[in-house]
Order: sequence, then C-alpha cells, then structure tokens
Amino acid sequence: MTELENYLCSLRTFGVRPGLENTQKAISALKERFNIQKEPKFLHVAGTNGKGSTCAFLDSILKEAGLKHGLFTSPHLIDLRERIKIDGEMIGEKRFEELALEVKTMGDGLTFFEYLTVLAWLYFSLEACEYVVWETGLGGRLDATSAVEPYVTAITNIGLEHTQYLGDTIEKIAAEKAGIIRPKIPLFHTCEGEAKDVMEATCAKLDAPCKFVTYTEGYIQPLKYFISIPEIDLYNAELGLIGNYQYGNAAIAAKIANYCGIDTISILNGLKRAVWPGRLQILRKVPITILDCAHNAQGWQALVRSLLDISEGKWKIYFGMLKEKDPKLALEILEPIADSISYIEPQNERKLSCEEWKKLVPNDRRFEKVFKNSAGALTDIQAQTEGNILICGSCYMAGEILALIEGKTRDNSKDDPVGKN
Repeated sequence: MTELENYLCSLRTFGVRPGLENTQKAISALKERFNIQKEPKFLHVAGTNGKGSTCAFLDSILKEAGLKHGLFTSPHLIDLRERIKIDGEMIGEKRFEELALEVKTMGDGLTFFEYLTVLAWLYFSLEACEYVVWETGLGGRLDATSAVEPYVTAITNIGLEHTQYLGDTIEKIAAEKAGIIRPKIPLFHTCEGEAKDVMEATCAKLDAPCKFVTYTEGYIQPLKYFISIPEIDLYNAELGLIGNYQYGNAAIAAKIANYCGIDTISILNGLKRAVWPGRLQILRKVPITILDCAHNAQGWQALVRSLLDISEGKWKIYFGMLKEKDPKLALEILEPIADSISYIEPQNERKLSCEEWKKLVPNDRRFEKVFKNSAGALTDIQAQTEGNILICGSCYMAGEILALIEGKTRDNSKDDPVGKN
C-alpha cells in the first residue's frame, strides 16, 4: 500500500460521525484555495432503497442529453474510484491521488466518507460539471453530502434500516432523510404512508415544492419494463434496469430530468440505456443466474417480488451478509422461494461468519453448503447446469463475485466502516 492508501484506510477507524461542520469547513477552504466561483447543480438523492438506481437512471439521461455531469455514489463494488465519475468514466488513478492529497492538507478530522465526499465535490467543481448526481451516504440531515446546496432533491422510499443512527420508526427515519430538503428547492419523491406525511410537512415548513411522483407501469415478457408519465409527455419508456421495484426510481429520474429542461428523447434513451451492476443483474441466462445487492428487509421483499417475473420456480440461493443485519428476517423472506440456501462468508470485518450462520439455520440438506470465500462459491455456481440461481445479501459480497468474474482484485480495506453494504 502507498502512504496515501494507508492514510485513507486509517480514516475508517473514525466510523460514522453524523454532522456537517467538518465537511463544510473543508469545502469552504478548498473553494477559497482554488478560487471556485461556480459550483455544479447538485441533484441530491436519498432513500432507504433505490437511490443508487435512481442515480444510475439520472446519470444515463444526462449522458444522452450531452450534458457534462458528475456521479457520486456509494458503496463501490470493486474499485473505490467507481464512486466518482464524470460522463460515465471513473476518476483516473493519478487525478484521484492529486485531489486526495489536496484534501489531506485540510488537516485531520474527516471521516472516510467525509473525505471522499469533499474529494468528489472538488473534482466535479474543478472540472466544471454542469450537473452532479449526488447520492447520500447514511440518512440525510447530518450526512456529509448535505454540505452542498442542492438544485433539486429526491427521496425514493423509507424503510427500517440503520435504526441506531436514524431512529427506530418510519417517521423518525423519514425525518432524518427529509433533512436534505432545502427552502424553496423542489423535492421529488415516491414515499407513502407516514413517510409521505413527513415529506409534505417538511416541504410546507420550508416552502419547498413537494412533488409526489405518479406514473403508469407496464410489463411484457421477457423482462421488459415500461413507465408512462403523461404530464411530461413520456409514454411507454422502456427501462434498462429490470425488476418491478425500478418503476418508481425511473419515474423520479424522469421527472427530475424534465425539471432540468432535458428533452423527452434523451429521457427515453437514458432510461432504456441505464446500467447499474449488482442490481438484479443477469450473469448467465442458462441456467438463469441473478446477482443482486439487496441487503435489508425492504430490499429482499422487492427482490422476491421481481423474481416472480423471471420464474415461478424455486431458486438455489447463495447468500452472504454482514453481522449487523437480521439473518432470521432474511431467512423468513427468502426461504419460501428457496430450493436451497448456501452461505458465502463476505471478506469484510463486519461479516456474519459461516459458523454463526450454521447456528441460525435448520440442520437439513437445504442449508448444508457453506463457503468461506466467494471464490469457492463461484466455482460451485458455475458448475450448476439447471435450475434458477440467485446470489444476494450484500453489496460487498456482490463486488467480490463480480471481481472474480472480471479477473480483478478487490481491496476490502477500502470498504465503508459502516452504513452501505
């Protein structure tokens, strides 16, 4: 490891530290140092699930419109630099190192995620991006990404996750995520129930236009998903990301693009050409093999619903997760569609080990396979010649599988200390 890489890894020891002061201070100092007079228009996206896919749709639409734009997302699947892209290309190694050293001169005190947030802001500002698709890390109100002023905000949905940081009810978590809303800046959302009430109340308080996104769904075999939004003259727009949970994400992206003045043809093409690895990704068609990053109850439930569009049969599931998640709940949701559930131990310090998994599952043949690493699991998966195969449970484990398939090396020392997984 280089000295800079060691420094980055050392920041992970700070864990999560909610608050904006350090990030705002670093951005302000860098703005003065580099005489940055104009910042990009930030499209700030939050939500329990779907925010990454929404960002992928927006990224694709902006590319089709020919607009220079940045994309900041987390976590990465294989390479840390995946998180920071301009016009679909991740930041180069040399440029990353240059800007990382500039941020380092701001002094110690930034967490791992704050550091990357400041670096991304600096890169996009220096490169004069017109727009930046800007995904939150954890929550919203005190997330480092909220240190910038947004051009528009979006919240996909609200579920129970990271309750130790965000609160133990939908209402409390919705309030934290609604913290990205700014006075007079429009919010586009697909929240329902209590979460919708929180969005409307927050927007009313801040005099921010509250846009609840509605759309019409369409589906035809094999695996073709469409949306229509008559109010923006969008009809039968095919989605490049499959799964019936993508309707709302695509609709939010389309409405934001329309608000930004992007033409309908670019929106149509962008929705159709969107790519987001690890989200209901088809690795192989025969036998059908799906890779998905779903890692919480809401995500697993949405995944199961979408799998019914692919096959009504049972699935051979290869599953790996982090210790802070709820394995019993995962089993409850996944077991009804499972022919078998094999466990893969993620190469992450927060992993749920094979030994811990075995204590949780029934002692029968459906759960007999466990793998201490993804390489062993992938060998077993590739040897399968029939049935439906699903790999899910963790973004990090999904990254390990993709790295093996692509012949790349994945460095887990650059994973987030907590939060995305």
